[in-house]
Amino acid sequence: MANRRIMMNPSAAAELVGLFEYQLSMCKLKPDELCLVITDMAFNPVYSDACIGAALNLGASAYKQILPYDHPLPGKAMGAAWQEADLIVYMSTHRLHYHEQMGQALDNGARVLMAVQPLEVLSRLRALPEVIERTKSGARLLGGANRIRIQSKAGTDLVMERGDRPALAHYGVADEPGHLDFWGAGMVETAQLEGTTEGRLVLDVGDANFSFGRYMESAVEIDFREGKIVDIRGGLDALLLGDFLASFNDSTAFKAGHTSWGTDKRAQWHALIKAINPEPGTSGADIEAHYGNIQIELGSNNDINFKGKISSRTHLGLCCRNSSLWLDDTQVIDAGKFIPAELQ
Repeated sequence: MANRRIMMNPSAAAELVGLFEYQLSMCKLKPDELCLVITDMAFNPVYSDACIGAALNLGASAYKQILPYDHPLPGKAMGAAWQEADLIVYMSTHRLHYHEQMGQALDNGARVLMAVQPLEVLSRLRALPEVIERTKSGARLLGGANRIRIQSKAGTDLVMERGDRPALAHYGVADEPGHLDFWGAGMVETAQLEGTTEGRLVLDVGDANFSFGRYMESAVEIDFREGKIVDIRGGLDALLLGDFLASFNDSTAFKAGHTSWGTDKRAQWHALIKAINPEPGTSGADIEAHYGNIQIELGSNNDINFKGKISSRTHLGLCCRNSSLWLDDTQVIDAGKFIPAELQ
């Protein structure tokens, strides 16, 4: 058999309690706290069952909230429950970090962790102190700068402004009050000011459109003016990208939403084509977190982390290796390698 699919038998949860217990302990879950586990009718039940077992093993109170998959979410009961929790862990087909009620929970001091990556990825990219510290250090550097410039030998030359947007550290654990994170993450991010992205992004052979689960087979050139794509050139990959963005019939799909760089040396660039993860796009954490890669995301940036202004049905990540990045006049990445010692 060439491929094997993600485990779906609920009995597998028994073997995964230890993994979730480790991650929840890194989220500083305490015996006197309430852990709310959120899932939906379509998501793999192994995740939520293992998480409940882990929270109970740590002595915390815990219960599960199951949402509908293809119907409107029950705002009143749902939001009220979120306000009571100390730690919220959600594994769902819904993008709950776009919901106002989740923002209110964070404002109340809740810690929130999204856990949706394949089980193999959750295990391999479990929280690691050095990734946490490296990512926090990168966010501090980003927070002291306004202008971001990205260049590459392939031809990329982009500039953008951060303004007063948050400089975000995502490192896979929700360890501080008001912090939302993504299990498997290792990246420094910001939503640049809308309209400030200018220049050319070149996706070289082997770079990734991780939202498609696809690596570039030939170069794709993308021109930005006033924060929006005005031209896409290249072969098949350019055709697919342009056709996909146009299919929304919405200009927001062509706007630059946010940018990031990866901080995890364990992340595997080839993860999208590994036989263990045959579903397209499922191992996006590996691509986004890959050490030294730089991402330009298209579409929405109005979630409760980024605090941007673009509301779009599109959220598509374009990730590049071997690129260089400057914060104001200070070079941070040189052809995919970090320059500051604290980021190495």
